[in-house]
Amino acid sequence: MWMAEEIARRGGAVPFRDFMELALYHPEHGYYSSPTPRYGRAGDYLTAPTASPWYARTVARLAADLASRLGPLTVADLASGDGSFLEAFLEGAAGGPAPVIRRAVSIETSAALRGRQRARLGESVEIARSLADVPPAAGPTFVHASELFDALPVHRVVQRPGGLQELWVRAGTEGLEWEERPAPAGLVDYFRSHGVRLVDGQVAEVNQAAGKLYRRFLEWAGASALVLVLDYGYAAARLYNPRGRRGGSLAVFSQHRADRDPLVEPGGRDITAHVNWDDLRRPAVAAGFREIGLWPLGVFLLHAGLPTLVDEANLGLARELDAESYAERQELKRLLDPDGMGTDLKVLVHGRGPAAEAAGELLAPQGLPRTL
Repeated sequence: MWMAEEIARRGGAVPFRDFMELALYHPEHGYYSSPTPRYGRAGDYLTAPTASPWYARTVARLAADLASRLGPLTVADLASGDGSFLEAFLEGAAGGPAPVIRRAVSIETSAALRGRQRARLGESVEIARSLADVPPAAGPTFVHASELFDALPVHRVVQRPGGLQELWVRAGTEGLEWEERPAPAGLVDYFRSHGVRLVDGQVAEVNQAAGKLYRRFLEWAGASALVLVLDYGYAAARLYNPRGRRGGSLAVFSQHRADRDPLVEPGGRDITAHVNWDDLRRPAVAAGFREIGLWPLGVFLLHAGLPTLVDEANLGLARELDAESYAERQELKRLLDPDGMGTDLKVLVHGRGPAAEAAGELLAPQGLPRTL
């Protein structure tokens, strides 16, 4: 097995964080190194942008409303996959009374997917591997990141009576095995800084890269910016509550089925861990960003203008049910489902400067809750 050989070359054992990075991002065997997208209905999991074009259309309506107040926007889609979100977004933003997009930027680490994007998006979009390769934004900016942070490699720990232990992965004689080692001070300090005390036997994940990465996004976005993060996650107090997640939030996905053992078939299945929203809130406060809101996906879409789009498309209850209207309503139901994506996925919105003021009026007018 390639993973066992790789771990053996690294001394026989690696922290789970390094194992996860290899499983997802190894240039040859990594899950995200495949030239074919792994998400979508024919893949291993659905994201909101791939579940229905109504997500991109609604985000485009929000961008158009911002542009009507601020002028044309620089739009950046991070971890943009095969470009399907940007394609639908740009289509939804076009055709209005005033230009919405000044500049469109697509950031994707996979060379294979960047190639698919060039064929799909043409020359109108700047495509790059990293925001560091793109000049900083000028003027009002809209940054979108869908399920980026839950795909970052995480440390995994378990609390024992003698102290916090970090989980490593060892290449044993019978395959990959777990190994416990005393956790370094940085992981112990992480929980202390969030006011979290794990109980004996509790397993948890730590994403030490999320806050640093988010800070770079915020710095790039400029003085008038709106940043929208779509992901699975909770604030620290709930994410690490042993009554709900004693075994952690780590999950493995293949063919739309979830599993809990990441050591099986590394590189062939997706590995994900929930986001600690407080890891993103802290750098946002330090950078002078204001939290516009944190909502379940379904609530965000209602705030962002989905009902108006449905009315404009004549898909309301007054329309007679036919094959087209039924199919469109099923797409909408998938996004709004309170027993699925509509509640499980969350949207965190941060803003700075004039963009924050405009977004606050659009998404969270007086009387609407900002956090659910």
